[in-house]
Amino acid sequence: MLRPGPRRLRWGFTLIELLVVIAIIMLLMGLLLPAVQRVREAANRMICGSNLKQIGIALHHYELDYGRLPPSRLWDRKATWAVLILPYIEEDILFRQWDLTKSYYDQTDAARTGIVKIYFCPTRRAPSHMPRMSISGDISSNGMKGWTHYPGALGDYAANVGTTGMDFDGPGCAGMTPDGAFEYPHGRRWADFLDGQSNTILVGEKHVNIDKFGVGWLDCSFYNGDYDTCSCRTGGKNKFPPFTDHPIARSFYEERALFGSYHPNRCQFVFGDGSVHNLSADIDVITLALLCNRSDGLVIPDY
Repeated sequence: MLRPGPRRLRWGFTLIELLVVIAIIMLLMGLLLPAVQRVREAANRMICGSNLKQIGIALHHYELDYGRLPPSRLWDRKATWAVLILPYIEEDILFRQWDLTKSYYDQTDAARTGIVKIYFCPTRRAPSHMPRMSISGDISSNGMKGWTHYPGALGDYAANVGTTGMDFDGPGCAGMTPDGAFEYPHGRRWADFLDGQSNTILVGEKHVNIDKFGVGWLDCSFYNGDYDTCSCRTGGKNKFPPFTDHPIARSFYEERALFGSYHPNRCQFVFGDGSVHNLSADIDVITLALLCNRSDGLVIPDY
């Protein structure tokens, strides 16, 4: 007579237990994901600040060699300050591709499209999915090159040209003398910073509409000196008509040449003394004007 063998126990999950495990996993993911995102953003912000620090050091080295800062742009639609400091950020090979006697439009493709890593903020323009070359807007303003677009490398930073919204003083400017750290076509000396280098912004994060990356003329090539908005920004309250305020951009969709970043409610700047400051996007527009004006002689409140 055969006797039944011992019964084997079968281990497993009931449907309810499986649902409970899934719910616990989802809860843990919901708790951890914001923390991971905050850590990633903190790292990106540090990289962005380091980029600005390197740019500030490069500007100081340029000033030591030439006795003045680079101009915002060279004459006749030529290179911008971002090209002129290339040798000081270990980009000599790219710099040698440029002929500074020629316009942006007469440069080689290699010169116009050379990507510089420190010119990009990782929070805004991740290399895997954001364009790093201009899509439109790099068209010669004098019509000599027709309507052909000459694409060039982009950048996420901008030189401070002060509160007037212009980097030059010329016919039709109603006496709006540039009051920022940079102007066209000659660079400023440290002696021109009457408010002190530690009280004046040199370069900050450049606002770009989130739907218009690489679209001119607010995000045309970083190297194109034909248009000041490619590589320059203004900030604060304008004392000249039409008295337009230029705050730090608070929306991703602003359509003006403002400073601004994609860091949550913050925007980073390098000052004349080489220090990097993380300013609130809600900074008072008058205080921002004092920081953008190199020689107003006014006391700057806490910010």
